[in-house]
Amino acid sequence: MLMEKQHNYLIEKGYTIVQTKTMNKWRSMLILNSKCGFDVIGTYTDENGLHKILKKN
Repeated sequence: MLMEKQHNYLIEKGYTIVQTKTMNKWRSMLILNSKCGFDVIGTYTDENGLHKILKKN
């Protein structure tokens, strides 16, 4: 419900793209993003050596 409210707010403000960054260990966030229409658009390793997953809706 929070994600839906956030997306509605962003649409009202004129945004057309939402991007998230998460990690494989946060499976529930990956699943939520996928259920809400996000697609994986890439991965990278941050300055601390942690592997990140980029998703875009």
